[in-house]
Amino acid sequence: MKNLLALTFAAQLCVLWPSVSHGVDFATYEQQFPLKGKKNFRAALEEGEALLTQSTLTAQQRTFVLHRTALHLVRLGEYERAQHRLDALATHLNAHPDDSMQGKYHWVNGDLAFRLGHNQSAQTHFLKASEFFSRTQDWRMLSHAYRMAANAVAKGSPDLNAIEHIALAKHYAELDNNIPLHNAAFDTEARIYKLFGQLDRALESRQAQLNWLQQQSVPDEAMLSATYYGLADIFVDFGDHQAALDAFTQSYRYDEQVNDRLYMAQNQIRIAEQYLQLSNLTAADKAYEQAKVLSESIDHKRNLGWAIAGLGRVELAKGNYPQAANLIGQGLTLINPVHNQLLHSQHLVWYARALSHKNPELAIEQLMPFFKAEPTNTMVEAAKVLAFAYQQQQDFASALHYQTQATELLEQQTEQSRLTRLEAKKRDAELHLETLKVNQLQSGLDEQKRQNKLQSVTLAAAIIVLLNFFLMFYLYHLKKRKVMEKETAVLNQALTLKQQLLADVSHELRTPLTVLKLNIEALQHNLITDPDATYTLMQSRLSMLNTLIADIYELAQADTHSLQLDLQTRPAKALFDELLSAIQPLIEQNDLTLNAQNTLPDSLDITCDINRMHQIFNNLARNSCHYSNKPGQVSVTIAQQDEQLECHFEDSSPGVSDEDLPRLTERLYRCDKSRSRDLGGSGLGLSICQKLTELHQGHLSLSHSSLGGLRVTLTLPLTARAPSGD
Repeated sequence: MKNLLALTFAAQLCVLWPSVSHGVDFATYEQQFPLKGKKNFRAALEEGEALLTQSTLTAQQRTFVLHRTALHLVRLGEYERAQHRLDALATHLNAHPDDSMQGKYHWVNGDLAFRLGHNQSAQTHFLKASEFFSRTQDWRMLSHAYRMAANAVAKGSPDLNAIEHIALAKHYAELDNNIPLHNAAFDTEARIYKLFGQLDRALESRQAQLNWLQQQSVPDEAMLSATYYGLADIFVDFGDHQAALDAFTQSYRYDEQVNDRLYMAQNQIRIAEQYLQLSNLTAADKAYEQAKVLSESIDHKRNLGWAIAGLGRVELAKGNYPQAANLIGQGLTLINPVHNQLLHSQHLVWYARALSHKNPELAIEQLMPFFKAEPTNTMVEAAKVLAFAYQQQQDFASALHYQTQATELLEQQTEQSRLTRLEAKKRDAELHLETLKVNQLQSGLDEQKRQNKLQSVTLAAAIIVLLNFFLMFYLYHLKKRKVMEKETAVLNQALTLKQQLLADVSHELRTPLTVLKLNIEALQHNLITDPDATYTLMQSRLSMLNTLIADIYELAQADTHSLQLDLQTRPAKALFDELLSAIQPLIEQNDLTLNAQNTLPDSLDITCDINRMHQIFNNLARNSCHYSNKPGQVSVTIAQQDEQLECHFEDSSPGVSDEDLPRLTERLYRCDKSRSRDLGGSGLGLSICQKLTELHQGHLSLSHSSLGGLRVTLTLPLTARAPSGD
């Protein structure tokens, strides 16, 4: 009864619709839709409504107009009228069946459900539409349907079906030779992988999309710009701000070619944000100014506010707090808190941070109504700002409360991210297994080959699980140590170290794991012409991972005081002669000359773990080999200083900068990251040397060498030998 009343009401609307377009011809109305470019949906809707009042329309023509007007109503956001029109179309199709229009009916119904947030209903309609489009072999609409089904699945919850739908969307877009649809499928694929927490796969998807676009006969600048922008967003999530900067810059160049000032301004803002992360304040300020000028030229309030607030962030980084608060506050007034909620929230936190230095009371007043104990980046930063503001007011209890909340929210966020990644990897493995079964049926692979590939996948999964275990083991001990620290300043420092270690370990593991993954997939699909060479490369990468894991584990033992020394008392001079002899072949193999001088008297003993002393010397020698220009030299001088032994380990140029020198014993810190990684270094050698020296009650210090390189000084306690009696 309700449907009947709705149809009657819709028919009355059609009759009462303004008659300005009543003279429209159906053929003219039909011809305008295949044309590319933006359409005036309101004008098209009026024409369609006028046509529906005409009794001369055939059943097929009426089906077409009912479908098109329903689509226009959805596009215009008139969802209730759109549902009435779809009900009328369903009734009409029952009387006049048409497979193609049945598919389009379900497609528009799915689009409406998707916009209303009814994701399960949207998925059902899109998949139903795909059944009808399959019958009519409408590849274009099939690609549309599967892509939208993927969007509906992903928007509801992470599900493997979303990836399967995207693969079909790309397949049918290729069959239709439809470049925009194929590109849209790539966009959706990367976005879904990013939503699932699979950044490596999202990155691969964007790079594949970029290669595909560049291979087109006439590459589309707008598509290339959007792809580089998406690529940059993934690099931001990885924490690789230099790579993100390069990608945003490339996106800007394509926007500049088509003079798209809206996206030119947005790219300049994102470029400025990367410069801020890289501490290049001059370049960041220049980029924000350029974004401001571009936004003013097109009167785009959101981007203008974003750019002005960005200039405030630059001033905040410089320590100009009143100026920073003024600029960020100006920007906030231009950013709509409803339409741009996340952007507004982020800059509200920046605004409060600027205020907290000079006016902590106002900062607290701004943030308190906004703050929620939710594990998001914005709320973590808000908690930190509140902690600082209360500290400025000498309210240390409240400061500690919010600093503790910041730590707890960050831990919750990290745990959620870890669980999401594990679940995504599990589903990804399941998807691979399903694909493997399909490939077996299609290609007729024998059982043995399938087993080999399955073992390769299992090996990769085992490696990932093992790495996660050791990483969690190390982080557990680090967290346990941090919990014991009570003061606010120490908590801030510990939290920073934890974040840096997570980012560095993730960065160190990503490259060898990506190489292993790509080679395993190549072996799976029989794409490797020289398997032995591939296995050798994989073994090399595994050795690098084992070295890194062993070093991390050893440092973890030292941190938790579970690393025990096997102490022995030996004549100091003889022991250090032995240590020098052990490192000489390594140094000479690397085209370096060893100049050693041991002036210790024979009457001195030293109590130490001999194996650990060999480890210290070996690490120092390898460090010199990695970072000294060839040919070069290494100088080792060992002498007594009061009741201590001093060992100076020096190498030749190029050495390190004043900025890098105090950070060399930080874990995973390298001056030349790519070079040391290629040589097999873990970035933990000097950290391990420092720990082992401290366990021997000694001290390790770093300075510039007169040879042009680095000087490492080891100070260890000595024991005078009692004179022997006659």
